[in-house]
Amino acid sequence: MDTKETVYAIGICLTFILGVWNLANNYLQTKKTSFINTVTKQRVEWLERIRQDVSRFCGLTHTWAFSRLEGKPEEFEVLKELDQLRNVIKLRLNPDDTPDRKISALIDKIPDLTHETKHEELKKALRELMTETQAMLKAEWEKVKRESEEGNLSKKNST
Repeated sequence: MDTKETVYAIGICLTFILGVWNLANNYLQTKKTSFINTVTKQRVEWLERIRQDVSRFCGLTHTWAFSRLEGKPEEFEVLKELDQLRNVIKLRLNPDDTPDRKISALIDKIPDLTHETKHEELKKALRELMTETQAMLKAEWEKVKRESEEGNLSKKNST
């Protein structure tokens, strides 16, 4: 084998090795990107569900407390939905996260404030629930943006 054939053989081998390396690298990068996109999409959906559930909970609680539904046909349905929302919101929260624990505590406290003698306390608690939820949603949104930009789903960034 002469020098020209050896150079061609080395060039072909290097091209093959480089092609295999590129293939493996692209596969791993695509897999990572797909995972990050899936997690980001799920987080965005979770944020929207929390937003909708807390909004609905606050609205129904306000309606229940200020519309005097007791004894009316709608009473059972409103109470049923409120109970379901209370539980589903708490199930969507992270029990190890401080803002989530505050929201959960407010969700537990608010039903005790629906009596007409506690309307001012109820209004304050509903405002506080909204404020705490807004802060939590903002923090989570910032995590989503950071993760999608950096492509890093570290444990300290996740919920």
